[in-house]
Amino acid sequence: MTISVLIRVLFLSGSLALCMPARAELSCEQLVTSAQAGLALRDQGASLGYVLTETENRDMQARFKPDELGLIRRAIRLTFTGEVSIYELASTCEENKSRGPRR
Repeated sequence: MTISVLIRVLFLSGSLALCMPARAELSCEQLVTSAQAGLALRDQGASLGYVLTETENRDMQARFKPDELGLIRRAIRLTFTGEVSIYELASTCEENKSRGPRR
């Protein structure tokens, strides 16, 4: 593993760990921060597959339920490919959170 790749891994892990309390409900801030970390890695040359693999580590699995990890991966994928902007992600997330849980 090169130093550049190691720095990327540490950046993503650190960025995600700082904003994610253990076993709390996924917040919009956490979702947006995850997507921003993915974009930063993309801008450094990381592939989408590489970034998504970083969400599969034990730390992430210990902090989030499988459906929450799915949302994180989807947010990363959509922002990584440019289908959704960070602003749109944040806005949509906040709108959905304010509506309350689905029934």
